[in-house]
Amino acid sequence: MDTRSFLVSVVLLAGIALTPAHAQDDPRIDAFENGFVAMADADDPATPTFNVEERLRRNSTPALAAAVIDNGEIVLARGYGLTRAGGDEAADDDTVFSVGSVSKIVNATLILRLVADGALDLDKDINTYLTSWKVPDNVYAREAPVTLRNLLSHTAGFTVHGFPDFQPGDDLPTAIETLEGKRPARTDPVRVTFTPGERMRYSGGGITVSQVLVEDVTGLSYNEAARKYVFDPLGMTRSTFANPLPASHGNIARAHDDRGEPTALPRGWEAMPEMAASGLWASAGDLSVFLLALIQSVRGESDFLPEALAIDMVTRESHSWHGLGPRLNGEGETFVFHHGGANDSYRAWIEGHPETGDGALFIANSRNGHFILREARLSAARAFDWAIDLEDGYEEPEDLPK
Repeated sequence: MDTRSFLVSVVLLAGIALTPAHAQDDPRIDAFENGFVAMADADDPATPTFNVEERLRRNSTPALAAAVIDNGEIVLARGYGLTRAGGDEAADDDTVFSVGSVSKIVNATLILRLVADGALDLDKDINTYLTSWKVPDNVYAREAPVTLRNLLSHTAGFTVHGFPDFQPGDDLPTAIETLEGKRPARTDPVRVTFTPGERMRYSGGGITVSQVLVEDVTGLSYNEAARKYVFDPLGMTRSTFANPLPASHGNIARAHDDRGEPTALPRGWEAMPEMAASGLWASAGDLSVFLLALIQSVRGESDFLPEALAIDMVTRESHSWHGLGPRLNGEGETFVFHHGGANDSYRAWIEGHPETGDGALFIANSRNGHFILREARLSAARAFDWAIDLEDGYEEPEDLPK
Protein backbone atom coordinates (compact mmCIF):
# COMPACT_ATOMS: atom_id res chain seq x y z
CA MET A 1 0.00 0.00 0.00
CA ASP A 2 1.50 3.40 -0.94
CA THR A 3 1.76 6.29 1.53
CA ARG A 4 -1.29 8.15 0.27
CA SER A 5 -3.52 5.05 0.30
CA PHE A 6 -2.42 4.33 3.85
CA LEU A 7 -3.18 7.90 4.91
CA VAL A 8 -6.61 7.72 3.30
CA SER A 9 -7.50 4.58 5.23
CA VAL A 10 -6.28 5.99 8.54
CA VAL A 11 -7.53 9.55 8.42
CA LEU A 12 -10.98 8.64 7.20
CA LEU A 13 -11.35 6.64 10.40
CA ALA A 14 -10.28 9.76 12.33
CA GLY A 15 -12.86 11.93 10.59
CA ILE A 16 -10.27 13.97 8.65
CA ALA A 17 -10.93 15.03 5.09
CA LEU A 18 -8.14 14.52 2.56
CA THR A 19 -7.67 16.36 -0.71
CA PRO A 20 -10.56 15.57 -3.07
CA ALA A 21 -9.59 14.57 -6.60
CA HIS A 22 -10.96 17.81 -8.09
CA ALA A 23 -8.67 19.87 -5.88
CA GLN A 24 -5.78 18.94 -8.16
CA ASP A 25 -7.40 21.27 -10.72
CA ASP A 26 -8.22 23.97 -8.17
CA PRO A 27 -7.28 27.33 -9.76
CA ARG A 28 -6.39 28.63 -6.30
CA ILE A 29 -3.46 26.20 -6.17
CA ASP A 30 -2.19 27.61 -9.45
CA ALA A 31 -2.66 31.12 -8.03
CA PHE A 32 -0.65 30.16 -4.96
CA GLU A 33 2.17 28.56 -6.93
CA ASN A 34 2.47 31.51 -9.29
CA GLY A 35 1.58 34.39 -6.97
CA PHE A 36 4.85 34.90 -5.08
CA VAL A 37 6.08 38.48 -4.67
CA ALA A 38 9.05 40.00 -2.92
CA MET A 39 7.81 41.09 0.50
CA ALA A 40 9.39 44.54 0.10
CA ASP A 41 7.04 45.14 -2.86
CA ALA A 42 3.99 43.32 -1.50
CA ASP A 43 1.83 46.45 -1.13
CA ASP A 44 2.43 47.61 -4.71
CA PRO A 45 -0.41 46.31 -6.94
CA ALA A 46 1.89 46.57 -9.95
CA THR A 47 4.64 44.42 -8.48
CA PRO A 48 5.51 41.41 -10.65
CA THR A 49 4.61 37.92 -9.49
CA PHE A 50 6.79 34.83 -9.70
CA ASN A 51 6.35 31.11 -9.42
CA VAL A 52 7.60 29.23 -6.39
CA GLU A 53 10.68 27.79 -8.12
CA GLU A 54 11.81 31.27 -9.18
CA ARG A 55 11.53 32.57 -5.62
CA LEU A 56 13.33 29.52 -4.23
CA ARG A 57 16.28 30.37 -6.46
CA ARG A 58 16.11 34.06 -5.55
CA ASN A 59 16.09 33.20 -1.83
CA SER A 60 18.96 30.68 -2.06
CA THR A 61 16.70 27.91 -0.78
CA PRO A 62 16.60 24.55 -2.59
CA ALA A 63 13.24 23.21 -1.36
CA LEU A 64 9.92 24.26 0.09
CA ALA A 65 7.21 22.04 1.59
CA ALA A 66 3.74 23.57 1.61
CA ALA A 67 0.27 22.50 2.67
CA VAL A 68 -3.02 24.38 2.71
CA ILE A 69 -6.27 23.44 4.45
CA ASP A 70 -9.42 25.09 3.15
CA ASN A 71 -12.77 24.76 4.90
CA GLY A 72 -11.79 21.50 6.57
CA GLU A 73 -10.13 19.86 3.54
CA ILE A 74 -6.46 19.39 2.74
CA VAL A 75 -6.37 20.91 -0.74
CA LEU A 76 -2.60 21.10 -1.09
CA ALA A 77 0.34 19.13 0.30
CA ARG A 78 3.37 19.33 -1.94
CA GLY A 79 7.10 19.77 -2.13
CA TYR A 80 8.82 22.16 -4.53
CA GLY A 81 12.41 22.38 -5.69
CA LEU A 82 15.21 19.93 -4.92
CA THR A 83 16.10 18.11 -1.73
CA ARG A 84 19.75 19.11 -2.25
CA ALA A 85 21.32 21.96 -4.20
CA GLY A 86 23.01 20.56 -7.29
CA GLY A 87 21.15 17.27 -6.98
CA ASP A 88 18.34 15.79 -9.04
CA GLU A 89 15.92 14.51 -6.36
CA ALA A 90 12.73 16.55 -6.41
CA ALA A 91 11.06 17.41 -3.10
CA ASP A 92 7.54 16.05 -2.71
CA ASP A 93 4.84 15.70 -0.07
CA ASP A 94 6.78 12.86 1.60
CA THR A 95 10.11 14.73 1.86
CA VAL A 96 11.04 15.21 5.52
CA PHE A 97 12.42 18.47 6.87
CA SER A 98 13.58 19.54 10.30
CA VAL A 99 10.75 21.71 11.66
CA GLY A 100 12.43 23.30 14.69
CA SER A 101 10.02 24.58 17.31
CA VAL A 102 6.96 23.34 15.45
CA SER A 103 8.03 20.26 17.44
CA LYS A 104 6.58 22.00 20.49
CA ILE A 105 3.05 21.81 19.05
CA VAL A 106 3.39 18.07 18.55
CA ASN A 107 4.83 17.76 22.07
CA ALA A 108 1.87 19.67 23.50
CA THR A 109 -0.53 17.43 21.58
CA LEU A 110 1.20 14.30 22.87
CA ILE A 111 0.84 15.58 26.43
CA LEU A 112 -2.82 16.49 25.93
CA ARG A 113 -3.49 12.99 24.59
CA LEU A 114 -2.01 11.64 27.83
CA VAL A 115 -4.20 14.07 29.79
CA ALA A 116 -7.24 12.81 27.89
CA ASP A 117 -6.27 9.24 28.84
CA GLY A 118 -6.09 10.23 32.52
CA ALA A 119 -2.34 9.62 32.78
CA LEU A 120 -1.53 13.31 33.40
CA ASP A 121 -3.12 16.34 35.03
CA LEU A 122 -2.28 19.77 33.63
CA ASP A 123 -2.41 21.44 37.04
CA LYS A 124 -0.47 19.03 39.26
CA ASP A 125 3.08 19.58 40.44
CA ILE A 126 5.23 17.98 37.73
CA ASN A 127 7.48 16.49 40.42
CA THR A 128 4.51 14.15 41.02
CA TYR A 129 5.31 12.56 37.67
CA LEU A 130 9.07 13.03 37.29
CA THR A 131 11.21 10.14 38.49
CA SER A 132 14.51 10.43 36.58
CA TRP A 133 14.91 14.16 37.31
CA LYS A 134 13.27 16.64 39.67
CA VAL A 135 12.75 20.38 39.52
CA PRO A 136 15.73 21.70 41.52
CA ASP A 137 14.66 23.20 44.81
CA ASN A 138 15.08 26.96 45.26
CA VAL A 139 13.13 29.92 46.61
CA TYR A 140 11.11 30.31 43.39
CA ALA A 141 10.22 26.63 43.03
CA ARG A 142 9.01 26.67 46.64
CA GLU A 143 6.69 29.63 46.03
CA ALA A 144 4.52 27.70 43.55
CA PRO A 145 4.74 24.25 41.97
CA VAL A 146 5.63 23.94 38.29
CA THR A 147 2.74 22.41 36.35
CA LEU A 148 2.35 21.11 32.82
CA ARG A 149 0.15 24.14 32.14
CA ASN A 150 3.15 26.30 33.06
CA LEU A 151 5.52 24.27 30.87
CA LEU A 152 3.33 24.39 27.77
CA SER A 153 2.54 28.12 28.11
CA HIS A 154 6.16 29.07 28.95
CA THR A 155 5.23 30.44 32.36
CA ALA A 156 7.18 27.92 34.46
CA GLY A 157 10.13 30.24 35.10
CA PHE A 158 12.63 27.87 33.45
CA THR A 159 15.78 29.12 31.75
CA VAL A 160 17.38 28.28 28.37
CA HIS A 161 15.55 29.77 25.39
CA GLY A 162 16.81 27.36 22.71
CA PHE A 163 19.53 24.93 21.78
CA PRO A 164 22.34 24.78 19.20
CA ASP A 165 22.19 22.06 16.61
CA PHE A 166 24.78 19.29 16.59
CA GLN A 167 26.93 18.54 13.55
CA PRO A 168 27.66 15.10 12.09
CA GLY A 169 30.12 13.27 14.33
CA ASP A 170 29.29 15.30 17.44
CA ASP A 171 28.48 13.48 20.67
CA LEU A 172 24.85 14.07 21.62
CA PRO A 173 23.70 14.78 25.18
CA THR A 174 20.92 12.89 26.89
CA ALA A 175 17.94 14.91 28.02
CA ILE A 176 19.17 14.73 31.62
CA GLU A 177 22.62 16.02 30.59
CA THR A 178 20.87 18.89 28.82
CA LEU A 179 18.80 19.72 31.92
CA GLU A 180 21.93 19.64 34.08
CA GLY A 181 24.10 21.52 31.61
CA LYS A 182 26.64 18.69 31.53
CA ARG A 183 28.78 17.92 28.51
CA PRO A 184 28.22 17.15 25.74
CA ALA A 185 25.31 19.60 26.30
CA ARG A 186 26.21 23.13 25.20
CA THR A 187 23.80 25.14 27.28
CA ASP A 188 23.53 26.13 30.92
CA PRO A 189 21.55 24.06 33.44
CA VAL A 190 17.78 24.43 33.20
CA ARG A 191 16.56 26.12 36.38
CA VAL A 192 13.53 28.02 37.69
CA THR A 193 14.48 31.69 38.16
CA PHE A 194 11.11 33.33 38.86
CA THR A 195 7.89 32.23 40.51
CA PRO A 196 5.99 29.81 38.23
CA GLY A 197 2.91 31.46 36.72
CA GLU A 198 4.20 34.98 37.37
CA ARG A 199 5.03 35.82 33.75
CA MET A 200 6.10 34.34 30.43
CA ARG A 201 9.62 33.46 29.35
CA TYR A 202 9.99 31.27 26.29
CA SER A 203 11.94 28.20 27.36
CA GLY A 204 13.07 25.27 25.29
CA GLY A 205 14.56 24.12 28.58
CA GLY A 206 11.09 23.80 30.09
CA ILE A 207 9.88 21.84 27.07
CA THR A 208 12.82 19.47 27.57
CA VAL A 209 11.57 18.91 31.12
CA SER A 210 8.24 17.84 29.58
CA GLN A 211 10.13 15.42 27.31
CA VAL A 212 11.65 13.70 30.34
CA LEU A 213 8.25 13.67 32.05
CA VAL A 214 6.64 11.92 29.06
CA GLU A 215 9.31 9.21 29.15
CA ASP A 216 9.00 8.76 32.92
CA VAL A 217 5.20 8.42 32.80
CA THR A 218 4.89 6.22 29.70
CA GLY A 219 8.00 4.08 30.17
CA LEU A 220 8.69 4.63 26.46
CA SER A 221 11.38 6.56 24.66
CA TYR A 222 10.12 9.97 23.62
CA ASN A 223 10.03 8.97 19.94
CA GLU A 224 8.09 5.79 20.79
CA ALA A 225 5.59 7.78 22.87
CA ALA A 226 5.07 10.27 20.03
CA ARG A 227 4.51 7.41 17.62
CA LYS A 228 1.99 5.69 19.92
CA TYR A 229 -0.05 8.76 20.84
CA VAL A 230 0.27 11.03 17.80
CA PHE A 231 1.93 9.59 14.70
CA ASP A 232 0.23 6.19 14.49
CA PRO A 233 -3.30 7.41 15.27
CA LEU A 234 -3.02 9.92 12.41
CA GLY A 235 -1.07 7.74 9.98
CA MET A 236 1.97 10.03 10.10
CA THR A 237 4.34 7.44 8.66
CA ARG A 238 7.09 9.90 7.70
CA SER A 239 7.39 11.70 11.04
CA THR A 240 10.02 10.93 13.66
CA PHE A 241 11.93 12.42 16.56
CA ALA A 242 14.96 10.21 15.82
CA ASN A 243 18.16 12.25 16.14
CA PRO A 244 20.40 11.98 14.30
CA LEU A 245 17.95 11.08 11.58
CA PRO A 246 19.23 7.87 9.90
CA ALA A 247 19.94 8.08 6.18
CA SER A 248 17.75 4.99 5.77
CA HIS A 249 14.69 7.17 6.50
CA GLY A 250 15.07 8.37 2.91
CA ASN A 251 13.72 11.37 1.02
CA ILE A 252 15.39 13.90 3.33
CA ALA A 253 15.65 17.62 2.59
CA ARG A 254 19.34 18.40 3.09
CA ALA A 255 20.63 21.31 5.14
CA HIS A 256 21.84 24.50 3.41
CA ASP A 257 23.44 27.73 4.57
CA ASP A 258 22.37 31.30 3.79
CA ARG A 259 23.97 31.08 0.33
CA GLY A 260 22.04 27.93 -0.48
CA GLU A 261 25.16 25.78 -0.23
CA PRO A 262 25.05 22.29 1.33
CA THR A 263 26.16 22.21 4.97
CA ALA A 264 26.30 19.78 7.92
CA LEU A 265 28.52 17.57 5.82
CA PRO A 266 29.25 14.79 5.19
CA ARG A 267 25.86 13.55 6.36
CA GLY A 268 23.99 16.57 5.10
CA TRP A 269 21.81 17.45 8.11
CA GLU A 270 22.23 18.34 11.77
CA ALA A 271 20.93 16.54 14.86
CA MET A 272 18.63 18.05 17.49
CA PRO A 273 18.71 15.82 20.59
CA GLU A 274 16.34 18.14 22.51
CA MET A 275 13.53 16.37 20.73
CA ALA A 276 10.39 17.89 22.22
CA ALA A 277 11.76 21.40 21.81
CA SER A 278 13.16 21.22 18.29
CA GLY A 279 13.83 17.65 17.11
CA LEU A 280 10.88 16.72 14.88
CA TRP A 281 11.40 15.59 11.27
CA ALA A 282 8.20 15.68 9.24
CA SER A 283 6.77 16.06 5.75
CA ALA A 284 4.12 18.35 4.29
CA GLY A 285 1.78 15.37 3.94
CA ASP A 286 2.13 14.31 7.57
CA LEU A 287 1.93 17.78 9.07
CA SER A 288 -1.16 18.68 7.03
CA VAL A 289 -3.00 15.70 8.53
CA PHE A 290 -1.79 16.67 12.01
CA LEU A 291 -2.82 20.32 11.58
CA LEU A 292 -6.27 19.38 10.31
CA ALA A 293 -6.76 17.06 13.29
CA LEU A 294 -6.08 20.00 15.64
CA ILE A 295 -8.39 22.36 13.74
CA GLN A 296 -11.19 19.81 13.68
CA SER A 297 -10.70 18.98 17.36
CA VAL A 298 -11.13 22.65 18.27
CA ARG A 299 -14.28 22.74 16.14
CA GLY A 300 -15.66 19.58 17.78
CA GLU A 301 -15.41 17.66 14.51
CA SER A 302 -12.78 15.09 15.52
CA ASP A 303 -12.14 13.05 18.65
CA PHE A 304 -8.37 13.12 18.17
CA LEU A 305 -8.39 15.57 21.10
CA PRO A 306 -11.50 16.04 23.24
CA GLU A 307 -13.09 19.35 22.28
CA ALA A 308 -12.67 20.87 25.75
CA LEU A 309 -8.95 20.06 25.81
CA ALA A 310 -8.48 21.33 22.27
CA ILE A 311 -10.16 24.61 23.17
CA ASP A 312 -7.94 24.82 26.25
CA MET A 313 -4.95 24.35 23.95
CA VAL A 314 -5.89 27.44 21.92
CA THR A 315 -6.96 29.63 24.83
CA ARG A 316 -4.34 32.11 25.98
CA GLU A 317 -2.93 31.42 29.42
CA SER A 318 -2.59 34.21 31.97
CA HIS A 319 0.58 36.29 31.47
CA SER A 320 1.44 34.48 28.23
CA TRP A 321 1.18 34.84 24.46
CA HIS A 322 0.67 31.07 24.36
CA GLY A 323 -2.11 28.64 24.98
CA LEU A 324 -0.99 25.09 25.71
CA GLY A 325 1.69 25.04 23.04
CA PRO A 326 0.73 27.40 20.21
CA ARG A 327 0.90 31.18 20.13
CA LEU A 328 -2.43 32.93 19.64
CA ASN A 329 -3.57 36.07 17.82
CA GLY A 330 -6.77 37.68 16.56
CA GLU A 331 -10.38 36.85 17.34
CA GLY A 332 -13.42 35.48 15.54
CA GLU A 333 -12.67 34.85 11.87
CA THR A 334 -9.22 36.38 12.29
CA PHE A 335 -8.25 34.08 15.19
CA VAL A 336 -5.11 32.09 14.42
CA PHE A 337 -2.99 29.64 16.41
CA HIS A 338 0.55 29.35 15.15
CA HIS A 339 4.19 28.58 15.79
CA GLY A 340 7.45 29.13 13.97
CA GLY A 341 10.58 27.03 13.94
CA ALA A 342 14.22 27.81 13.24
CA ASN A 343 16.98 25.25 13.47
CA ASP A 344 20.39 26.09 12.00
CA SER A 345 19.58 25.18 8.41
CA TYR A 346 15.78 24.90 8.32
CA ARG A 347 12.82 27.23 8.83
CA ALA A 348 9.19 26.25 9.47
CA TRP A 349 5.79 27.81 10.07
CA ILE A 350 2.40 26.30 10.97
CA GLU A 351 -0.97 27.97 11.59
CA GLY A 352 -4.63 27.10 12.00
CA HIS A 353 -7.79 29.22 11.65
CA PRO A 354 -10.43 27.29 13.62
CA GLU A 355 -13.31 29.67 12.88
CA THR A 356 -13.09 29.05 9.14
CA GLY A 357 -11.53 25.59 9.14
CA ASP A 358 -8.49 26.85 7.26
CA GLY A 359 -4.77 26.52 7.89
CA ALA A 360 -1.36 26.21 6.31
CA LEU A 361 2.22 25.16 6.88
CA PHE A 362 5.49 25.87 5.14
CA ILE A 363 8.98 24.41 5.64
CA ALA A 364 12.26 25.32 3.91
CA ASN A 365 15.73 23.81 3.99
CA SER A 366 18.12 26.75 4.24
CA ARG A 367 19.18 29.39 6.73
CA ASN A 368 17.45 31.88 4.40
CA GLY A 369 14.23 29.90 4.53
CA HIS A 370 12.27 32.49 6.49
CA PHE A 371 12.13 34.70 3.38
CA ILE A 372 10.41 32.10 1.20
CA LEU A 373 8.09 31.13 4.10
CA ARG A 374 6.78 34.64 4.41
CA GLU A 375 6.29 34.94 0.66
CA ALA A 376 4.50 31.58 0.61
CA ARG A 377 2.19 32.66 3.41
CA LEU A 378 1.27 35.85 1.56
CA SER A 379 0.66 34.00 -1.70
CA ALA A 380 -1.55 31.43 0.07
CA ALA A 381 -3.51 34.13 1.87
CA ARG A 382 -4.27 35.90 -1.38
CA ALA A 383 -5.03 32.74 -3.35
CA PHE A 384 -7.34 31.28 -0.69
CA ASP A 385 -8.80 34.59 0.51
CA TRP A 386 -7.92 34.32 4.19
CA ALA A 387 -9.60 36.73 6.56
CA ILE A 388 -6.63 36.95 8.92
CA ASP A 389 -4.25 39.89 9.29
CA LEU A 390 -0.99 38.69 7.76
CA GLU A 391 1.05 40.71 10.24
CA ASP A 392 -0.89 39.40 13.23
CA GLY A 393 1.29 36.71 14.72
CA TYR A 394 4.04 36.48 12.16
CA GLU A 395 7.46 36.50 13.79
CA GLU A 396 10.43 38.27 12.26
CA PRO A 397 13.41 35.98 11.55
CA GLU A 398 15.39 37.08 14.59
CA ASP A 399 12.41 36.23 16.79
CA LEU A 400 11.75 32.77 15.41
CA PRO A 401 12.04 30.38 18.34
CA LYS A 402 14.36 27.41 18.27
